[in-house]
Amino acid sequence: MADITTPNLPGANELFNKIVQKVESIDTTALEKLASDASGVVSQLKTDLTDLKAKTGAVIPELPTTVPVNLQSELTALTGLTAGSNQYINKLSSITNNFGSSLTANGYSLDTLVTDASSTISSATASLSDGTSSVSVSSALSAKVPNFELSPGATEAVEKAKASLLATAPALKELAHSFSESVTQDDTKGLYGDKTARDTQTSNLGSLLSNLQSAGEAFDKKAKEIEAEIKKRNAEQREENTVQTIGV
Repeated sequence: MADITTPNLPGANELFNKIVQKVESIDTTALEKLASDASGVVSQLKTDLTDLKAKTGAVIPELPTTVPVNLQSELTALTGLTAGSNQYINKLSSITNNFGSSLTANGYSLDTLVTDASSTISSATASLSDGTSSVSVSSALSAKVPNFELSPGATEAVEKAKASLLATAPALKELAHSFSESVTQDDTKGLYGDKTARDTQTSNLGSLLSNLQSAGEAFDKKAKEIEAEIKKRNAEQREENTVQTIGV
């Protein structure tokens, strides 16, 4: 919990402290007026919450209601218009006003980008139509044109990272692995052909199985010897006990 009572506390934030104080004040007021008239409590809460919203807004500004202007989107719209038409001229003028200075400052030419966007969109559309490519128009344009955005209220556009592209083609079926008959062997690099590795593994498994079988047989033999010895000792003990009983 933030310490809002100690004055001049290092690292303290006055704006944040005001928010915390207001929240505590609202809680206290609501508890104190539990038995009061509901309409009066609601009226006070509305006033307090309006004040809390204002204090919170000083720390966390409201999100803009308008979306950023994106260069790739604008060039796509421009390409869809008839060159030389009023709509085309107005759209190109808008793009120039929004992105021209930022593009120049970052080493790009708007005229070149307009040409590239037009040819890229045309080529991608044709490739999709004849089935020679599955790359979408937006993906092709994203790879060719920088991703500049003009945020609401901003005067200069900024370049952002290119958007991540998602696969549109179905996943390729993975084929079952097949072994070759290669018997190559490179002990230095530790590289061996499939047949060499397979034969070596088979031989090792055979040796392991044989060793386990021998160990099992030896264990079984030892167990039987121990069992026989135990029976012998028990018989001797019974005989000894019998002799002692007769003697008594």
